[in-house]
Amino acid sequence: MTDINKIIILIDSYLEMKGLEYVEPNEISKFLDKYGVLSYSTKGQPLRKLLREGVIPNAFKISGNRWVIGHSNKVRIVNTQPIKEEPIIRKIYSPKSIVKCLNPIADVNSQILIIGTLPGKISLQTKEYYASPNNQFWGIIAEILKEALPLSYNAKLTMLKKHHIALWDVLYSANRVGSLDADIKNPIANDIVGFVTTHPSLQKIVFNGKEAEKKFYELIGTRDIPEHIKFISMPSTSHMNTHFSLEDKKKHWSCILE
Repeated sequence: MTDINKIIILIDSYLEMKGLEYVEPNEISKFLDKYGVLSYSTKGQPLRKLLREGVIPNAFKISGNRWVIGHSNKVRIVNTQPIKEEPIIRKIYSPKSIVKCLNPIADVNSQILIIGTLPGKISLQTKEYYASPNNQFWGIIAEILKEALPLSYNAKLTMLKKHHIALWDVLYSANRVGSLDADIKNPIANDIVGFVTTHPSLQKIVFNGKEAEKKFYELIGTRDIPEHIKFISMPSTSHMNTHFSLEDKKKHWSCILE
């Protein structure tokens, strides 16, 4: 069964990533096919069928059989009355609970990329990685780097830069209520392959937790990652991860420097 909600979310994410107002069916169909939600057979005909059925919001013909699709959050003015009447404003369906990642923290000298799944609620509000006081990330990293724990966020980023460590997340966006990875729905991946390509000094990709690793292999995989890149799975630094004590986490995380 076709998942219309996921198709709409994917179209919105594509428009946001590309900075587009509208996209044509042929182009977006390739993207939808990549995520396995709708086949790209016969140059996007499955999507065109949905457009004709009127189930994709903010999609309309601009000439002949040429369709374009806009963001579902946009409001279109639809004139369904005689010309003398005021046009009707129709509010388009808006997917709920969409959260998006932070920008990567990296520079040209980055050698280790640590990726989580998607920032938690506090991190999204403050625009700071691992901002929750309950997350043990910064304390663990400072200890394995043999550094005093910095007090400010900028000082923490300076510490990472000094040791050639970059931060990002596997997901660009997803539906999620709260901060738990288990609540993630409709995930869209970041361009990790592109990141690796543009950071030639990179040697390792470190997964902060099993869920980050799982999402990476589900949505991205290693096929287009250079063979010299080493993948390392680490226990999640979340305080919710009670399978490991704090000391055990520190021992495991120290391996990323070897």
